[in-house]
Amino acid sequence: MASSPYESIVGRFFECKDDPPLPLNQCPSWTQLGTGPLFNPDTGEWSCPLCYALLNRDNEEEEEFFDDDEEAAFDNDEDYTAEGERIQDQTDEERIRVTRYRTIDSIIDVLGGINPRFSRFLNEQQYNIVDQLRVLEDSQETLFEARTGVPVKPKIIALTTFMSNITLSSQELRLLGIKPAAVESRLRVLRALSSNDSEQSPMVEKMYFVGKSIGLSKPIIDIMIEQYEEVGMLPNIEPDWTVRAAAWIFLAAKDSSIKGVTKTKLISNVLVVKKSSLDRAIESYKKNLQNRIKPVEGVLLSDDD
Repeated sequence: MASSPYESIVGRFFECKDDPPLPLNQCPSWTQLGTGPLFNPDTGEWSCPLCYALLNRDNEEEEEFFDDDEEAAFDNDEDYTAEGERIQDQTDEERIRVTRYRTIDSIIDVLGGINPRFSRFLNEQQYNIVDQLRVLEDSQETLFEARTGVPVKPKIIALTTFMSNITLSSQELRLLGIKPAAVESRLRVLRALSSNDSEQSPMVEKMYFVGKSIGLSKPIIDIMIEQYEEVGMLPNIEPDWTVRAAAWIFLAAKDSSIKGVTKTKLISNVLVVKKSSLDRAIESYKKNLQNRIKPVEGVLLSDDD
């Protein structure tokens, strides 16, 4: 293999880490065609100017970016704290939040000089991001469950991307040890929960289906949809959108004193809705609506001084 003017930086057995990898004679980290590797004086690390991959790693044994299984093994809801740093009276909720704030710090450390817009938004909105994430986790929303084995980092990246509309490149995600698919799948869940675009919202579609099944007029269904949209992204423990729609229609009708919308009528007219799942969905919406009004006691919810 031909030598490189940057061999002392990238190593003797260098391979391009772009996706897909470039031939060495086209890689700016190996040839003099470009600017050569970039040096970060803050971290003392070299990176590729094209894909941002950290260099001088090819001589290390078996070092690769995590796949989904490896990522889940290392980046989950478990957080190591040194024995002397443990706070004995820390609540479970505070411990969970601390884990997420530390994950945010680690993301900013990696992306701060690469994607300053994303990093700045994440830093400024971290309390709001964690608040929203805890609502999603507490309701066990699909791909946002809070349990061992479900990685935290992709959830934070997806939620930040959704809230800021600032996307990360595949190279930037690889630097974080995340596969793009892990973020995109969670973004699809967030888009489905949001009703800003009724043509893409399964909730809106199912509300029309359920409403018409029990004889509600279109103007009444439209009002219920508007009420749902005003609440914003509201998760539910039940994954089935038809059950969610039935639960919301029941609560909206009860709140507006619309007669004739009963659990019995919903169950008998919408065959996929069962009593147990409907009850769970109703209670889940009640709980999450209450959480929107009453913040968790003893936890900082704002970055205001």
